[in-house]
Amino acid sequence: MDHHTNWFKFLPFYNDVSHSLETPLGPIGGAGSAEHGAAHIFGALLVAFVLMFASLLVSSHFRNTENAVVPGSKLGLRNLFELFVETLAGMMEGIIGHDYQRYLPMIGTLALFIISSNLLGLIPGFVPPTDNFNTTFALGIAVFVWFNFHGLRVHGFGHIEHLAMPAGRSWLSVALLPILFPIEVFSLFLRPLTLALRLAANMIADHAVLFAISGLFALFIPLPFFGLGLLVCTVQTAVFCILSTVYIALHTAEAHH
Repeated sequence: MDHHTNWFKFLPFYNDVSHSLETPLGPIGGAGSAEHGAAHIFGALLVAFVLMFASLLVSSHFRNTENAVVPGSKLGLRNLFELFVETLAGMMEGIIGHDYQRYLPMIGTLALFIISSNLLGLIPGFVPPTDNFNTTFALGIAVFVWFNFHGLRVHGFGHIEHLAMPAGRSWLSVALLPILFPIEVFSLFLRPLTLALRLAANMIADHAVLFAISGLFALFIPLPFFGLGLLVCTVQTAVFCILSTVYIALHTAEAHH
C-alpha cells in the first residue's frame, strides 16, 4: 500500500473533517495538507479508543481478588500491561524516589499513547499521530503543566524563587538575578518544545525511511527495517518519558540545592 494512502479515507465523514481543517492561510497545523492533518486526528482517536478498550479489559481482571493475585498462565494483555507498568515504575522510582507513584498515572498514560501511536505508523495504511508536531507539542504542554503544577504544590512560591535564584539566596544571586531569571524562564519554556520536536522529528524520519525502503524492495527484504523501526518507536517513547520524569524530579525535589 502507498505510504500516502490511509484507511481512514474510507470513513464517510473523513472528507468533511479534512475540509474543516482548511483555512484561507492554509491547513490548520501548518505543514502538510489538511487531509494529512485529518489522518493524524483519526489516528490519535483510534489509539485513544483502543487503549481505553484494552484498559477496561485489563481492569475487569483485577475486580476479582483471586484473578488479581494469581498471575496469568499465558502471555496476554494483562501480562503485557503488568510488564509495562513494572518497567515504567522501576524507571520512575530510580529517578524520583519513593514518591514516584503519585506521578505514575500521568507518565504511564503518556507512555502508552506514544508507544501505541508510534507503532501504528508501522502498519501500512496508517499515519502515526506522533509524526505531527501538533500532537507532540500537545503532549509536551501536558508535561510542562504537570511538572510546574507539582513544583508549585511542593514548594509554593519557592518554585518561582528557584528560577530567579537557582544557586540559592546570596548577594551574588541577587546581583545576577536580571541575567539568570530570563535565562531560566526561557529554558523552562523551551522544555515542552524540545520534547515535541525530538519526538516528531524522529518519527517523521523513521517512517519516511521505512516506507521509502518498502517501496523500493520486495515484500520480505524490508522486514529488518521494520524491526529497526520498532526499536526506534520504543526508544523514542523511553526518551520522552525519561525526560518528563527528570523534569518532575527536578521541580519536586525536597531541596532545590
